[in-house]
Order: sequence, then C-alpha cells, then structure tokens
Amino acid sequence: FFFAIVSSDMRLRYTTLAVVAALLGAASADRPAPRSALQQRRRLDGLNAPRPVNEGRAAVRRLQGGAGSPKLLRQLKIPLAFTCWYLFSIVYSIANKQVLSAWNFPCTSAAAQLAVGALSVLLLWTPLPLGGEKRLRLRSPPSLDANDVRKLVPVASCLAAGHLLSTVAPAYGTVAFTNVVKTLEPLFTCAFSALLLGQTFPLPVYLSLLPVVFGVCLASASEVSFSAVSLTSGLLSNVAFALRAIAAKSVMSGGDIGSNLTSQNLYGVLTLMALLGCLPVAALVEGPRIAAGTAATVEKMGRRTFARQLLLLGTSHYFYNECAFLALSSVHPVTHAVANTVKRVAVILISLVVFRNPLTPAGALGSAVAIGGVFLYSLAKARC
Repeated sequence: FFFAIVSSDMRLRYTTLAVVAALLGAASADRPAPRSALQQRRRLDGLNAPRPVNEGRAAVRRLQGGAGSPKLLRQLKIPLAFTCWYLFSIVYSIANKQVLSAWNFPCTSAAAQLAVGALSVLLLWTPLPLGGEKRLRLRSPPSLDANDVRKLVPVASCLAAGHLLSTVAPAYGTVAFTNVVKTLEPLFTCAFSALLLGQTFPLPVYLSLLPVVFGVCLASASEVSFSAVSLTSGLLSNVAFALRAIAAKSVMSGGDIGSNLTSQNLYGVLTLMALLGCLPVAALVEGPRIAAGTAATVEKMGRRTFARQLLLLGTSHYFYNECAFLALSSVHPVTHAVANTVKRVAVILISLVVFRNPLTPAGALGSAVAIGGVFLYSLAKARC
C-alpha cells in the first residue's frame, strides 16, 4: 500500500491530502477548545506530556462523542488519525530524503516545508464561498493579541531551530540513523527539566534512559555511512525540541493564551511563526548558492516534478504533525508510547528497504536497544 502511494499519480496524493484536511477539520470542529493553563501547557510540550488515566479516557470520550459530526465519522476519528499519522510520517521521511538527495539545501527545504504548512493552515482558516452570502470554514481560527504572540516566540524559536537541524541531519546521513539519534531527546528533556525548572522524576525514568544512550552509542559506532554532521545535527535538534518543552512550561505558567487555541490551531500558529524564523537562516546559510543549485536540480528533475516533490514534502510534514497531535492527545499515555514506538520502527524499516542502506548486526542491535529504551521511558513517565 505504501509503495502504491509513493509511486501513484501526484494528483491522487493531493486529493487524498485535501480529503484528510477536511476530515481533520471536522474532527477538530466538535472538540471543545481547552481552556486551562495545564491543558495548554501539555499541548505546547508536544507529544511527551504525561496525562492521568482519567484525563486520557475523557479525551477519548470527547473525541468520540461530538454531536456535530456524523456518527460514522465520530467512530472513525481515532483510527483515521492514527492511520494518517503513520502514513504521512512514512511518506514525509522518504520524500524528505529524496528531495535532499537531489536538492541538497536542507535549510531552504526546511523553510519550504513550513511555507507549505503555513499555506495549508491558512486555507483551513479561510472561509470558502458557497454561493451568495454562505461561507464554509473548515476550521475556526484562533484569536491572539500581540502579548500572546510574544509569549509564544520562545516556543516557536525552538521549534524553528529543531526543525532546521532535524532536516540537516538526514541530508548527511541515513533516515534510519537519524531516527535512532532522535531517540535521545528524552535525555535532554530530563536534564533541562532538572537544571532549568528544578523538576525531577522517579528513579525508573532515569534508569530507562541508560539503554537509550547505550543503543545510540552502539548504533553510531556501527553505522556504515556515519556522518559527524548528521549526528551533531540530530543531537542539537534534540536539544532544541527539549528546550521547546521547557519554554512551553515557562510560558504557560502565566495562564491561558488567546481563545480557540486548540491543539491543531496552536500548531498552525507555531508553524507560521517558525517559518519567519527559518527564512533568514536559510537565506544567510544557503542564499548565495540556492539559485544555481535550484536551477541545476530543476534541469535534472523537471520544473513540475520538482515543484510536486516540494509540495508533497510540505503537505505530508504538516499533516503528519496535525495527525500526531490529534491522535496522541486522544489516547492513554501507554497507548501513546506503544504507537510512537511502532511508528519509529516502521519508518526505520521502510527507509532501509526503500534506500537499501546497509545495516550491520551491531547497528541493528543498537537501534533496537535505543527504541526499546524509549518505550520503557514512555511507560515510566506515564506512571509519574
């Protein structure tokens, strides 16, 4: 099924993305906007925030019980969100490496991905004419004032840095190796939580990080096509995303931000702000070479093919994160841990098949140990 999607006509892909966008808009429309500072802080923290069992069950009931959606759509929301999350994550990982292999401008590519995502969310917020005075809006936009935007600047800045660095990593290394390095993010989250917030966790949480560190070290030492740039960029992206979580907690300690700032709207706002941060970096780092490099790539691939690849890359990146927010905010943390682990394994295995990257036994063992450690960490964190 995956290979059929990757190799099928591009118009079918974009039609699928449009349908998913409409379904996600309907899915978010009947979910009440969270109002408490605790709920907003968990959304800003991303996908690692632990939630009590009762809260997870309540989220599932809210997701399944919206009165404004057809019954069938309500029943399919969670399976659809998880299916699209996995699918878009795989498509994005493969498309990202393919684009970077032909067009080695990772900073500009990261900005282009955010630009497509920004366009997508603006289209979701824009009322569509239906004839006469009738308008259809797939998603109600949030309301923010200048002070709210200023509060979100540190979070958006860390998101921009993390996205830039996580795009640089696969440009110089394999998709599989990049995903293994990213398993170290919980280590930096725990470290910064202790150093900057004075927050500590039970001993099992810290012990679960030991196999993660060991696994990444083993995978790095055994990587056939090892790249110091890929490793460094991956580690720094972990630092940026960990600091994003810390910045989010600091920001949300002051109370609610804006109105109608649902999880999906929040990600849309952060995408717009992160784009503004990525553009000057891309211009500074790759600006002098981008014109000649792009011309050579277009001549080799064709203008339409190149544009389609960038559009697919940006839309799959945005909706992959949209689906992740929708799926993982609607289930118990243990389900979250299992789903996230399976997703990472799927991305690694499929990338190895698609790109035929060699993997030594020691590298496979290190990857398995690191992913298993992240799974144990997620379970331990969920019980805090």
